[in-house]
Amino acid sequence: MNKICFIVFAVVFILFSGYIHAQNAPARPISTIDSGKTAEQKAKDAVNDEYRSALETPSPKDMALLNDLLKRGADIHITDKHGWSLLHEAAFQGDTMLILLCIKSGLPVNAVSTTESSKTTPLYWAIHNNHPGAEKLLLKNGATFGIPDGTGEQEYENGNKYVGNFLNGGKSGQGTFFYADSSRYEGSWVKDEKSGIGTYYWKNGDRYEGQLEHNYLSGKGTFYYASGNRYEGEWKESYINGYGHFFWKNGDEYEGNYEQGEKSGEGTFNWATCDRYVGHYDHNKQSGKGSFYFENGDIYEGNWKDGLENGTGTFHWTSGHTYTGQFVNNELTGQGTCYWANGEKYEGDYKKNIRTGKGKYYWTNKDKYFGGFENNMRSGKGTYYYAEGDAYEGEWKNDQKNGQGTFYWKGGDKYEGHFENDTKNGYGIYTITSKKAKRSISYCPKCKTYKGTWENGIKSGKGDCYDKKGSLIYSGEFSKDKPKETYPGIHKS
Repeated sequence: MNKICFIVFAVVFILFSGYIHAQNAPARPISTIDSGKTAEQKAKDAVNDEYRSALETPSPKDMALLNDLLKRGADIHITDKHGWSLLHEAAFQGDTMLILLCIKSGLPVNAVSTTESSKTTPLYWAIHNNHPGAEKLLLKNGATFGIPDGTGEQEYENGNKYVGNFLNGGKSGQGTFFYADSSRYEGSWVKDEKSGIGTYYWKNGDRYEGQLEHNYLSGKGTFYYASGNRYEGEWKESYINGYGHFFWKNGDEYEGNYEQGEKSGEGTFNWATCDRYVGHYDHNKQSGKGSFYFENGDIYEGNWKDGLENGTGTFHWTSGHTYTGQFVNNELTGQGTCYWANGEKYEGDYKKNIRTGKGKYYWTNKDKYFGGFENNMRSGKGTYYYAEGDAYEGEWKNDQKNGQGTFYWKGGDKYEGHFENDTKNGYGIYTITSKKAKRSISYCPKCKTYKGTWENGIKSGKGDCYDKKGSLIYSGEFSKDKPKETYPGIHKS
């Protein structure tokens, strides 16, 4: 009995092994089985081989060539080695007329093209490539996705992998997408796109947690930079866009509006140094109206351009003085008015923070000056009005009377001539203009006008004296303010 059972088992094993071998034996290409074929059959095989080769090329394929081969008798049911049929290609390109022809020719509407990393149907490609007409036609004829609903795993030729939920063959619900570069996404999917709430991990250490839409970071979310920086706020199409709060590792902070990743609109920037800006931005730079509060207590309020104080503004110093006027690239330049804490005031031109040009300066003692300035000093032509009533009109240099000018005394005296370092020097005319004045020019009795040279504010050198009628009294040399020669009415001792 045991012997009989052994013989039966051996026979069955031999037969089964032969069947398995036959099933695993590689099939010979159709084109090589041509023994006994007619010339017509061989020609048709050649057309089919050419048709199959055309399907093997990357999509989008040469539709003109495929149509020509069909006209020459190619079998429309032929697929490439992955099962890619003409219906897949028609859906890929959104050709509704060709889709209809394929369906009428009997091509299976749910045929699956299988590669090492994915399975796809014609409907998948119609949706993937955004061909709504093709999608509608396929669904009308009973199409479904090639991947079943539920939980699954899909690998891609480029090394990416998806693990999660599917619906109608597409990624939908919760899932994790692993990128070949070690980045990954964990979160919600809708119709094969990252949409909803999710977390993105980049290989460099960056991380995003928040809302997504159509594969973009969109809505509200937080981005954690590997550098230690952080952004919390609104996004649009993967740009920081809308209202948000950016925190830098060094302690700086910005809160306000963004547009396509740049600070734009109203916002507040707080530096770790305690400086603060509140105002408008354009392309990441202060622009338009804004106020800057310096750590030391200084404040600037006004216009900005390209991140700098530009235009009209007001600067308040902690020392108590204030400037209101024009700025160019953070500097006082143009017309402006400056008020000092001690009550002094300047109105006029500035250049690079320095009083330069025309201006008016008012002192607290009621003195005032109208005229030219250079390097913060009176320079050029100008008039100085003294509080007690005196005045000087003429040339200035280095804040002093230098050059030609006229000094008017409150009592009526006048000097017209040359000045040097605030004193009479050179040729000048001194006149006692008041007709009621009984006094005479010093050391010159009855002299109402002196025409001559001066040195350090006193008469020195050649000079002439005239009485009130304009008659010459004395003409000669002067030394230390006195006539060197005999002066009428003066007796030499």
